[in-house]
This record gives sequence, C-alpha cells and structure tokens, in this order.
Amino acid sequence: MKWLLLTVLLILNTISNAQKPWREGEMQVRIYATDRTELEYIRQASLNVDFCDGFIRAYLIPEELAKLNASGIRTETEIGNLNEWSASFGPAGVPNGYYTVAQLDQIADSLSDNFPDICTMHSIGIGSGFNVIYALKISDNSAEDEDEPEILFDGGIHGDEVGGPENMIRFARDLCLQYNYDPYITDLVNNREIWIIYCLNPYGRNNMTRYNQAGIDINRDCGYMWNGEGNSPAAFSQPETKALRKVLSENQFAIHCSYHSGTEFISFPWSYREDLTPDHAQHNFLAGLYASTSGYTNIPFGPGFSGMYAINGSTKDFGYGAMGAISWSVEISLSKQPPAAQIVPYYLKNKPAMLAMTEYAGYGIRGMVTDADSGQPVAATIFINDFFPVSNDPSTGDFHKFLVPGVYQVKVTANGYEPQMISGVVVNEQEATEISITLQPLAKQFATRIISSQIPNNNPLDEGFTHAAVGPPDSIQYSTGRFGWAVYDMGTPVVDGEGNDVIVHENDATPEGFQFYAGVSMDGPWVPLGTGNGTTGFNLANAALSEARYFKITDDGDGQSQVNNAGFDLDAIEGIIRMPLPDSTGWISGTVFSPLDGEPLQGATVYTGSQSTLTGPEGGFTVLADTGQLVIICAEYPAQFLFDCDSVIVNPGDTTIHDIYLQLMENTSLRKAENYFKLSPNPARENMLISFGEAVKSAELIISDLSGRVLLQDHIPAGNVYMLDLTGFNSGLYFLNVDFRDGTRKSQKLLVL
Repeated sequence: MKWLLLTVLLILNTISNAQKPWREGEMQVRIYATDRTELEYIRQASLNVDFCDGFIRAYLIPEELAKLNASGIRTETEIGNLNEWSASFGPAGVPNGYYTVAQLDQIADSLSDNFPDICTMHSIGIGSGFNVIYALKISDNSAEDEDEPEILFDGGIHGDEVGGPENMIRFARDLCLQYNYDPYITDLVNNREIWIIYCLNPYGRNNMTRYNQAGIDINRDCGYMWNGEGNSPAAFSQPETKALRKVLSENQFAIHCSYHSGTEFISFPWSYREDLTPDHAQHNFLAGLYASTSGYTNIPFGPGFSGMYAINGSTKDFGYGAMGAISWSVEISLSKQPPAAQIVPYYLKNKPAMLAMTEYAGYGIRGMVTDADSGQPVAATIFINDFFPVSNDPSTGDFHKFLVPGVYQVKVTANGYEPQMISGVVVNEQEATEISITLQPLAKQFATRIISSQIPNNNPLDEGFTHAAVGPPDSIQYSTGRFGWAVYDMGTPVVDGEGNDVIVHENDATPEGFQFYAGVSMDGPWVPLGTGNGTTGFNLANAALSEARYFKITDDGDGQSQVNNAGFDLDAIEGIIRMPLPDSTGWISGTVFSPLDGEPLQGATVYTGSQSTLTGPEGGFTVLADTGQLVIICAEYPAQFLFDCDSVIVNPGDTTIHDIYLQLMENTSLRKAENYFKLSPNPARENMLISFGEAVKSAELIISDLSGRVLLQDHIPAGNVYMLDLTGFNSGLYFLNVDFRDGTRKSQKLLVL
C-alpha cells in the first residue's frame, strides 16, 4: 500500500507541476480608463484587475484584450506572456533575494521550536498543489485561548505580490526575538493574541502567479457578496479561502490586516459597493493611524470601491461583513516585485504601524458574556449601535470591539437566553471600557451570523444590511436581492422533532417567495426543504435530516432587481427548541410493608412508569425512576388485595430512600360491605369504575391533588356502580374521597396514567 500511495502522490505532483500557472496566452496589461463609463464597462466585462498608481493593471487573454481595444479604451501591454515570465524565475519561483515558500516554512518552524512558550505553528489547511498553509500564533501563552484581544495579519494571497510574506515572517521573527528585551513588544505579546498567516497562497508564490493552481483569484472567491469574479465558480470554492474562513470564524479578531503589492494604499470596506460602512469612523481612524505611524511619507487610504477599484468576493469585505472585524488590505509597494535591496526598507516602513494595530486592537469595548446561573461562558453575538456585530469566544466568553471615543449602546443576543441591552457605555481614547453581561435562560434559537451571500450584479439602491437577519425578529430586514441568496449559521444545530423545526420570518406587508435549504456545513451540500411565501415553517424530516446548523435562502426572482428592498425581505431564521421532558434517571430504594401484620412483604410488585421489580426476602426493592423529578411509585400484592401509591422526589443520579406501606383494597371478606368501594382499574387512563359493596342511595365524590386542591366535585346517584371520566386529568397521583349519607368519608389513592 505504501508504494501505491507514493505512486499516486508522484502522479498528482507531476500533474500539478505540468499545469501552467497562468491562463494560455495571458498578459499583464495597463488600462487607462478616463471616466466612470469606461470603469463600469471594465467591471461589467468581469476582467481580473488591480488598481495601481494612475492606471488599472489587468490580466488578460488575447480575446479579452481584443474586446477591450475594440471599445476604444487605451491599453498598454507590460508582460506579453506571463507563463514565460513566471518560468524565468527558475526552480525557486521567486526573484533573487526573496524567501521561497519552503524557506518561509523553515523560519516559521524554527520560531515555534525556539520560542515554544510564545509561538505555536498551526496547519490551517491544504492549499492547491498539495501545499500546506501555516499560521503562527504569538502570545504569552500561545497554546491557550485567553481573554485577550486578537489580531490577524496575512500575506501572499496573490503569489506574484512577493512583499507581503516577507513582511509577515520578519514581523513574526521580531516579535519572538525582541520578547523580554523590548518593553513595548513584550507588553503586546503578553496582552494580545497575534495570528500571522505568512503565505496564504503557497502555489502562487512557488509559481509566481496571481492565481492558485485552479486559476482562481482568491481575493474574489470569498463568500460575502460574492459575484463570480476572478474566475471563481462559487463562494469559498477554493481551499485557500476555506482556510482563511476557518481562521476568521474560529477566532474573534478585532482587526484583520491583509498585505498586497502593486500600489501604495490602505483599502478598507466596502469594495463591493460605494456606500460607507456603518463602522466607517473606526476604519477611517485606524487607517489614518496606520498611515501616520508607518514610514510612508503620505500613503493614502479610503474605501476600496472609491479609492481603488470595485470588486466582489474580497477578503476584507468578508472579514468585516460576516465576522465584524475591522478588516482591510494594505498595498505596500508600487512594484509587485521590488528589488531585493528594498525588502527590509519596506518591512521597516510597515513594522511600527503593525505594532500600533496590535496595540489598538485592545481599545474600545471589551466584555465577558456568561450564564447568570452557572457563571459559565455563553456563545453570543454583540451588537454595538448600528455597527456590524461581533462574536465572543464561546470557550472563554470574552469579546473585543475597537471603537473611537464616544458613548455607545450594547445589545447581546445568545441562543437559549434572553437578549440584554446596556446603554450609556463610555469609551475613552486609548482605553478599553470593560462590561460584564450575564444572561437569563430563554428557550429560543436564531441565526447567529451570516456566512456568505450574493446579490447578482449588486444592488446599490438597497442598503445590503445582511446582519438584520441575525438574532430574533425585530422588523428590520435584509433584502436578499432578486435571485439573490444568503447562508446563515444558527450557532448550534437545529434538531428534528415533531412538526416544523425552523421558521423563516419575513418583514414585509406583501408575502414574497423563496426556496429554503439546509446543510450540515458552511458549504452544504444544500438539501432542499421546500419553497415558502412570506413567513413559513419547515420540517427537517421532509428532507430526511436529523439536524442542520446552516441554512440557505434563495429569492424566487419575482420583481425588479435595481430597487430598494429587492428580493425576499428576511427578518430572522428561528430554530424550534423543544424542552425535553424532565428525566430524573435516579433510583428509589426501600421496603414494602404489609398492613395485615406490619412485616416486610416478599414478592410484592413495585413499579414507576415502565420500570418494575419484585421485593426480595426482606421486602426490599430498588427500582429505576425515569419518569421525571416528581415520581409516582406504586406497589401491589394481588394475592392479599394489597395496593398503594406514593409521590417521591428523585434528583438526577441520586438514590431516594422510601418505604411503601400497602393498604387493603379489595378483600371484602375483611370489611363490611357498608360504605365500602373499590376502584377498577387503578391505575387508570381514561375511565375508572367505582364499585360499591352495597347499593348506595346517594353520595358525594370529591377528587383533590396532593396539595388538597379540589379538582372535581360530583354527585353519585343511587346504585352499585359509578363510571368516572378521567380524560380531563393529567398523569399523576390524586386523592379520591366519597362522602356517604351517614356522614362517613372513605378515601383511596387514584393513579392516572
């Protein structure tokens, strides 16, 4: 088997190496667009482009270039054959003086080996071309998850932009080497969790290409407002974007910085639309801080859409739109491959700004979300003002949100708990205001975050408020767009039960149509649950699913696309929580005694619910109690007409000691027929017959619960028998009393099943 595995790997690697890193005939071309009309033409053509200093750099095959030239837009070819250009770098794959992927991995491995207390190396996925993608986590207890702000740096998403990985690995090395020597760095490492993905696209760097092995631009493949650009066939279709999504979704980053080359610019969301984000004040402040603390003379910054070029499926839009991080990309050099002599100068320009971002990740509002009863952490979603929400760490309970100074309102929602609101939270400059949130239980479940979405060709006339569908219904909706779709995470699986298991809530006076799907992962596979019109419930059993955590909703295509509130207006997705019946799963142990001589009785039957046993030689018994905390236990000895029932409190896992003293029930030879009656059957479900020893002229029937509360009072007419209807009684133990005409009262215990 070993030789077979080696043969398969050899074949796969041969295929991988034989594949060209660029498309056949692909060129690097400058485009000089002169007005908005030409820019829109370029975007509608779905060309793979980057904004540079005064021009657009595009990656075109001959057919695409011919169409562009035919439109009258001026172009200039920079590299006529990108496959030949990539091959010119030889086996190393990178320009002289730059680290290869293997060398980057060796340095990272050396850091984790030599600084194990503060640096751990993590494999976060297998990229295209069978390349392992690694991340370094640097913190004072890097192997643990602590109550500390988190920040993520990544580089190398485009393999031909070689400066980012150089910055990443040098930053990691300086943090480790200067720990305990530089007080500022030591304090940051002690009080932050710093993640560094130093080369997100190893195949691209090994082959000096923008793409991964599948020919996909990874920075167009992320799922938030994905639109099929950069050759991407589907949202999160590539292993590299799945790896980045895994790190972003499993951690709670306050800030996320991604590094590129080709111009000098700090680009923050949005990239897919012109509107400013609700968090624009935070993005703009931190971008200005990065610029002022860096070594650049005057590096510009602003939203990607207006400051650079409109794109869909970017990492920064996903990092912010889905995860709530202050996420952006930093273009560090005009050249994608600066001379090797400029590697260190470019790093030193960025290092102080990277340290500043690490520091400021801890400012704003921080807090802990816990259960009010147990004090344990609770997985929660935190909404601050109208900003995009953040999540807390489900294992430690902490959350961190960078904010500029001001007064804020905080709302916390969590599945299984009542929402909580805190107003008047004051944030001061370069400080973290700490709040503590304790939540009270409430059996409700709603979507906790969005994972991916598409509004085909975008819709600038709608606000794109994707997180409006997170949490309980509040009459604020996310309009999916005509033929648009969105995937939401419920936090924990919705479990199949009787009836509907999940409800889609619409916020619109006019019901609209949609298709609804369920999946066990963020990427499906998507199993159709059915179609809906307006607020609609769905049953997982209809799709043969026992549970599902992720749900996808797709608009049915009615109506117009370029209008406000186009598509289905989604208010919330609710999972039905069914409270389990109380289950004591404890035991009752004791002795059964006879009323005839007061001695323990061997051979009596003792039962609770479906569990039963016989008493031993000394009248002893132990029986499983599985019907709830308040348990009805009965014993009978038919040979001597003995029977009785009691109610017993049983705590889960405990053994309750309880003896049973039987009563003489049916042996009429030991009783006078006068004022005697028996109940048959007992226990009973729907009806019970009361038989009298002699005909009664009349009597009064009174049934009460164990607290003495009268539940039924009725007149018994003359006769020997009386049929009692029990359909209105809950299961349990009751007292049945008969008041005879001579003033005597006789009582028996009645057990309703």
